[in-house]
Amino acid sequence: MAGRTRFNYGVSIRTDQPLSNHVRLGNFLRARREQTRPEDIGLPASSRRRTPGLRREEVAVLANVGVSWYTWLEQGRAIGASEEILDAIADALRLSPEDRTHIRRLASGRRSPERSATLPSGPPAEADGERLALLQQLVDAMTNPSYIADPFWTVVVMNTAAASTFDTRVGASCLQRFFTDQELARSHVHQEMMARSMVAQFRAQSARYLDDPRFEVMARGLCEVSEAFRELWQRQVVGDSYHVDVVYDHPALGRMSFDPMVLAVPQFPTLRLFTYLPKRGTGTQSALLELNRKAVAQRHTKLHASPSIARTGTVSRDRASAMAEGSAASEVAAMAEVSGAGALV
Repeated sequence: MAGRTRFNYGVSIRTDQPLSNHVRLGNFLRARREQTRPEDIGLPASSRRRTPGLRREEVAVLANVGVSWYTWLEQGRAIGASEEILDAIADALRLSPEDRTHIRRLASGRRSPERSATLPSGPPAEADGERLALLQQLVDAMTNPSYIADPFWTVVVMNTAAASTFDTRVGASCLQRFFTDQELARSHVHQEMMARSMVAQFRAQSARYLDDPRFEVMARGLCEVSEAFRELWQRQVVGDSYHVDVVYDHPALGRMSFDPMVLAVPQFPTLRLFTYLPKRGTGTQSALLELNRKAVAQRHTKLHASPSIARTGTVSRDRASAMAEGSAASEVAAMAEVSGAGALV
């Protein structure tokens, strides 16, 4: 039923129709035109200008296209645009490589494999438990903070380092938490740059799944509760990865600095792996080792406190470790199933 509310990826959504690709492209180009100063492209600045940035006529001349045609493009009319024309407009607006990639995705009239990928809505299939276990094994093999998330930045699996460092939570959206939890956001030293980078990545993800209305719904919801998100979303910032170091003030260990990396998970095309590498010379590596030591000590304490182990006294160390790992994997899989994080396709 159209407009029915569902609960997926940690957000209550309404399955309304998304904006058309033409409207998205027009909105993006208009935002970039208004953000481009005349002096950036060699035109004289004037206080008599009534519109911010460039005029449509100026962009049309620079791109060697008709003024009416370019106006229609910004208005979101269903007109075609070749790659050559898009490149000319991109040159006129001084677009970045990531901006150029974004407008090509929006302008493409063909359904690419990325666009046709289905983001499931409903409980995961029975086989997903095994897939989650594999993903859990992957992040557990990493000593640095690591997690895997879906396009809505909802965490599917994480390792102990991610939970201990950033308070990462399975089933919760890192994007939503950043813009709705002020205490969490303040822990990031470069808060404004982090905010821009996260919104830019979210917009880039939305362009990969243009037919999925949940991106717009999630964006509208965040616009209503976060002025920072609303401003960045309206500015049409876009990017596929971080452009800033993650510097985080940990409540117990102090300031920690990371080089963030975002990697694709080929077997699961809708998922991304986020891993944070300690920056050399900052003491972050030592702080992580301390966190890991505490986590190991806590696990051993839980094992020795287990009634079955205390009663028999015959469980080997290897068996106890296997029991702990199995329990952790089961818990993560259960949490992911309850949260509806079934983005394994």
